[in-house]
Amino acid sequence: MKKELFVRFANESSYHKWVSLDTSKIENPVTFPKEVFFTIDGVRVAAIREDWDELQKEIKENEKL
Repeated sequence: MKKELFVRFANESSYHKWVSLDTSKIENPVTFPKEVFFTIDGVRVAAIREDWDELQKEIKENEKL
């Protein structure tokens, strides 16, 4: 499933990149109260926790289909 997500690179302080990603390639998510770090195509990025939770909900809904 392709999805656009607002992310920041792990060494940056602000979110400024909309990234279209293949959710099946997400690896090693680490969840914190306000954000989630994960690896996609060998690059470590962070997403806002609320966006991540919504993405996970969509993934689960698509798995049911």
